[in-house]
Amino acid sequence: MKFTCKKNKLKEGISKIERVVSKQTTLPVLGNILIKSSKGQLILMATNLELAIKVNISAKIEEDGSVTLPPRILSGFLNNIKDDVINCEMKDDKFYIKSENHSIQIKTLSAKDFPIIPEMPEEKYFKIKSNNLIKAVSAVNISVAHKDTRQELNGVFVKFEKNRLILASTDSFRLSEIKVPIIKDSVNDEYNNYIEKGNDIIIPINIINEIQQLPIDSEVDVYVTENQIFINTNDIQLTSQLINGHYPDYKQIIPSECENKLVFMKNELLEAVKVASLVTNNQNGEVKISKNKEDNFIIVTSQSVDLGENISTVKVDDSDIEFESYFNHRYIIEGLNCVLFKNDKILMEFKREKSPVIFKSLNSN
Repeated sequence: MKFTCKKNKLKEGISKIERVVSKQTTLPVLGNILIKSSKGQLILMATNLELAIKVNISAKIEEDGSVTLPPRILSGFLNNIKDDVINCEMKDDKFYIKSENHSIQIKTLSAKDFPIIPEMPEEKYFKIKSNNLIKAVSAVNISVAHKDTRQELNGVFVKFEKNRLILASTDSFRLSEIKVPIIKDSVNDEYNNYIEKGNDIIIPINIINEIQQLPIDSEVDVYVTENQIFINTNDIQLTSQLINGHYPDYKQIIPSECENKLVFMKNELLEAVKVASLVTNNQNGEVKISKNKEDNFIIVTSQSVDLGENISTVKVDDSDIEFESYFNHRYIIEGLNCVLFKNDKILMEFKREKSPVIFKSLNSN
């Protein structure tokens, strides 16, 4: 194996894959990344057996081959040199990197022991804009459960429809749902057959985190098998195992008709809840949001025996409803801060006091 490439290209490629390098010691090769040369490109790979990432970078290939290296040493070398071009060569189980002013020799492990990462099938199900996908997973990420005994809640539910995806997550205290359009005319017949079966999947949090790192303003190919999902751009392929199980029917807890509706500016409520959070009881973080029938504002209050109390008001559009509810301030702040909500008006609706409350962006679908 022998190639020449730009230092920054290799450095950027490694930064995209090294997050999933396995920390387990039973399979030492998983602690390495795989570098493989093929068809005038370098392919960088890393996997923890649940998630795999492939990144393609351009290089001048003089001799094909493959090698696995510890990313810590490789990244450390690239981060600390200023030279622009590096020459790399594999000799006698050792990897040599030379630049104008530096050189290093790194011990390797056999590439034959690295797990085989499947290629994405040529017939992709559909395409989706990366900006829309990144926005969607960022929005549902806030309410994914962590280390819940119900494994299904530790991932994101994805329902496939003809022209869109529906993503949802819940940790039993809060629920997020967002609809994402599929690029028109990108759907193939195989996908149409897939959705006719009513298939849906649960994807784990690790691929959600990696989707948020995809390049913006690009198109993403998506393909699903019985136990894997493939997400692919021109230069990056993500492959993840799916979570087995059936996601709870979260639609049951979303009120179908809400008689009580309030409209307010997002930033005004966010500001009031942040102020209220300063004097909440740390045990439950409760803030009270209430409204009198004749008022054109809601009242946000909090109090703590040790810290004090707070009262803030937030203007709302004309409404004669009256209510009083308690919320965890962290859930409100995290929810309104997510990319689903822009700096615009928010619709808050609920069926009755102490029933689930829905927050919707008036600019969203």
